[in-house]
Amino acid sequence: MKLKEVIKACGDLLSLELAASYFDNDVAPANNSFVDKLVTCFEQVYEELYRDYAAALRKTVVEAVNGVIDLKGFRLCRVISLVDEEGVSVPFRYSDDALLARDGKYNLTYARLPDPVGWNDELVMPSPRIGERVLVYGVVREYLASINDWATARQWDERFKNALQAASGKTASMRLPVRGWL
Repeated sequence: MKLKEVIKACGDLLSLELAASYFDNDVAPANNSFVDKLVTCFEQVYEELYRDYAAALRKTVVEAVNGVIDLKGFRLCRVISLVDEEGVSVPFRYSDDALLARDGKYNLTYARLPDPVGWNDELVMPSPRIGERVLVYGVVREYLASINDWATARQWDERFKNALQAASGKTASMRLPVRGWL
């Protein structure tokens, strides 16, 4: 699914009557307050999914020089682990686009935020279980909250959370019968 398809689905659910010509182009329409607001809401929900529900994990080798590990360009959400060559955990502190740790080379495992998405770009969801429907529900919720329609926003928030819970739950369960002696 592309960003413009998410915006179209949200516009349809919200009955915004967005012109079909908006979605034929490869760039977002200029000066359309509905589309601009929906894109802003999309960005918030897309990052929320990565930040709070599922994250793209990355591993890399980093080096602390003068007590600083530079993380510019990493799109760091949070550090999962920072270990030395022997696998021993290394204490660190967060700083602006950096980690503060003693000098040395380390293995860093971190959760990464999503890359910015363009109007005609395919979305990369944080987990195969979280589908576009969840994203659309979240964007609709954010849009309604942004225009102060709190009652309807609460309803969409419930749909969003229920869809997330269903996506994160087990897909199937199997119960074996209790074994009996013959």
